[in-house]
Amino acid sequence: MVRFILFFALFLALCYAIKGFLKGIRSRKVLKTGSKRAGEQPPPITDELVQDPVCGVYCPKRDALPLNRQGKTYYFCSDKCRQEFKEKINTL
Repeated sequence: MVRFILFFALFLALCYAIKGFLKGIRSRKVLKTGSKRAGEQPPPITDELVQDPVCGVYCPKRDALPLNRQGKTYYFCSDKCRQEFKEKINTL
């Protein structure tokens, strides 16, 4: 019975060691072949966030809907906000 318990304990220890070894190999492969290499900096963010003047939501400038009014450009998150802004400006 004692031999069985020792054998089982050694078997579990060996399984955990192999599992850890394989996990280490996989993580090294990702570092070598993946885009997240060790010491590599991510590319800088070139897009800026703009705030919708109607609802206050921030959205990327590339996705925003622009509207030029009196030499100033306003950016909107949706067509609904853009139309609401146009109506508000026209009533003034």
